[in-house]
Amino acid sequence: MADIPDRIIIKRHLDLEGRRHQIWWRHAIVALLAVFLALGLANVFGQAQSETHADSGPASLQLNAPARLRGGLIFTARFTITAHTDVENALLQLSPGWADGMQINTIEPSPLGEASRNGDLLFTLGHIPAGQKHVLFMGFQVNPTNVGSRPVDVTLYDGGKQLVHLDRTLTVFP
Repeated sequence: MADIPDRIIIKRHLDLEGRRHQIWWRHAIVALLAVFLALGLANVFGQAQSETHADSGPASLQLNAPARLRGGLIFTARFTITAHTDVENALLQLSPGWADGMQINTIEPSPLGEASRNGDLLFTLGHIPAGQKHVLFMGFQVNPTNVGSRPVDVTLYDGGKQLVHLDRTLTVFP
């Protein structure tokens, strides 16, 4: 059998005499890391799509986008407008939370016009005939330093008349 190396004390280093409490700290740290990873796998920290829907007599609006995100993620939001009656001049209004701390990478199909009103983003979509759908896709990227919750509301107008409104909150984790 080999000799015990210098500076190794069997009772202290192998039997952990006087150090038994330290092993529980190690187990606790590994368990905490495992819980954090399990929460990430369960999508607690974001990116899974969730759907919000609102309906009125003239039209319905459906938003399919994540409600929880992490900094640096790229995601797509899909806005589906279904016209129950003719919508002559569809305007989609997004609250400032959609642009605050995020990059808007793409908007497809391109709206007829883009503007702002009191910090809100306005997209002119034009005429949507009764029974037809208009689907607007927007690609975003979350800035890495962007953390917290904010409202990301969506409102559909026909000219100046409000048709449908969605209340939604977006939470960004570090």
